[in-house]
Amino acid sequence: MTSVGRFSLKSETDNNRSIPTFFLALTGEKNKDDDTTTKTLQDYNNTNRKLFTVTDFEEQWLKQDMPLRHPRFHSTVCDEQKYFNEIHHHVVDEENDESTTTRIKAELDQHASETLHYSVYREDLRYRIEHMLMSPLKVSDKLWEVKISNGKLGSSGAICKAKVDAITKSQSPGLERKMTRGGLWRDATYEVENVPMESLLLFRSHHALADGASIIAALSDLCDEAEEIRTDIEMKLKKWKRMGGGRKKSFLRRIWGRLMRLVKLCMWLSFGTLGALIYQGYLQLTTRSNPFDAVRKDADKKGLVQSGRSVSWCDGTPLDEVKKIADIIGRKKGITITVNDLFVSCVTAAVTRQLIEHEEFMAPMDAHKRKYVSPNINVVVPVHLRGGVIIPGESVGNKIGAFVTRVPGEMKHDAVGGATCPTERLEKVHNSLLYSKKSPAPIVSYYIAKFCSNYLPENWTKAMFQRANANAVIAISNNRGYEHKLHVNGMTVESAAGFLPLPPGIPIGVVVQSYAGTMSLSVVAEKWAVPDADKFLRWTLNEYQRLRDVAIKLEKKQV
Repeated sequence: MTSVGRFSLKSETDNNRSIPTFFLALTGEKNKDDDTTTKTLQDYNNTNRKLFTVTDFEEQWLKQDMPLRHPRFHSTVCDEQKYFNEIHHHVVDEENDESTTTRIKAELDQHASETLHYSVYREDLRYRIEHMLMSPLKVSDKLWEVKISNGKLGSSGAICKAKVDAITKSQSPGLERKMTRGGLWRDATYEVENVPMESLLLFRSHHALADGASIIAALSDLCDEAEEIRTDIEMKLKKWKRMGGGRKKSFLRRIWGRLMRLVKLCMWLSFGTLGALIYQGYLQLTTRSNPFDAVRKDADKKGLVQSGRSVSWCDGTPLDEVKKIADIIGRKKGITITVNDLFVSCVTAAVTRQLIEHEEFMAPMDAHKRKYVSPNINVVVPVHLRGGVIIPGESVGNKIGAFVTRVPGEMKHDAVGGATCPTERLEKVHNSLLYSKKSPAPIVSYYIAKFCSNYLPENWTKAMFQRANANAVIAISNNRGYEHKLHVNGMTVESAAGFLPLPPGIPIGVVVQSYAGTMSLSVVAEKWAVPDADKFLRWTLNEYQRLRDVAIKLEKKQV
């Protein structure tokens, strides 16, 4: 097991499980099976081909060679919590040994199960996500599980209504109910067979297996486009290695270039590490408390503390629009604003609005004597050291670090509608993130976690991990997904959302993710900190809309 994997086992608590959770929502029809001798006629009707079952999952798992590519999925944690135990050997005989396939399928039965589909829009799915985040996963038995369900398109809330409408029109343009000469029975059969369906795969895995970004990257090997994705990664790696090559250089110039790059790397690591440690110490010394600590304390006094998690998700906006807004505002400010900068700014504005609401609720007669909200807050940003991809030939792991940075909290007039220009907050967020992203802070945090896991007692590790966040109020993860929609056995992955396990001491976690040209957001929070996660996302999108309005005005002026 990796050191970070052991670290996740040591640092988790009963209220903060290290269990990333996410779902994939599928639509469309499965690929037809040419082996008609083993399939009944019922297997080929329209309804069955629109449902993704546990059997389909097992067949796709074996078809894509997942046991050979990622043997960790077929492992458990030993009692000492230091190593993985392989449940069986993943060596397939050249003659296609049926016993190996049988063993793998038998083991997959412990991981994949079919459940009833969700009857209450969003609420059933929300409850199951909350339960998966909070309930323990016995790592000595299994490290991951997936719940599969099928139902009418749009019934679960995993796919937004706009997408549901578009899919319905494209799949069944003439779905209006029409009576047939065959009578009611034939009419009902027509409706069932032609109504669009959805299949939901709800995953969770322990951080000991791998970090969330690695799990999602590994599951891309389960998709029909797996080979294409691996080829694309290999081409980008070759291109990266050729960068700076240009015309052929002499042997001495190549040696000199490599030596200079090595010197620059050493200087960056030495001075950058020193700077990162000094900045981390500064944040810890100057941030004596978490603003949400006062919220928790007052809620305890009034008996208003709610246990559990508050969860929400949504499709935010087209990725191209976000990039355009960042480009327009960036050119106006003379800086290079990224998509991550923009959404971190929007999310921190929502955090401030949440603190202000607590302030007004807890002390309505004295709302402007600030007790919770401060001019600055600290934010934790997890960083996947491989850019969220798995290099071909490697398996899942825990290549993840993080950094803490300080961003604006309450700004002028935030409490009365936000008269302050939102670009002011965005510019400050950009400058804070830029400093930390240029430093080796994520790499330093990764190796510190390894050291703590390998050499320090468990209670020391937990204490250090909780203090290392410098009283941050939120963790924001940015995951770059695939530009085009993926498919699993012919069915389209229409929607995907990941949910961040809350680190100890941090009450809110947000995932910003792009997939198929759409930016999506998900939030997981302590219920006492964020009672209504849907409202929190609305505040986030409201701030985004304000930035969009500014960009529109700037664009008109430029024209």
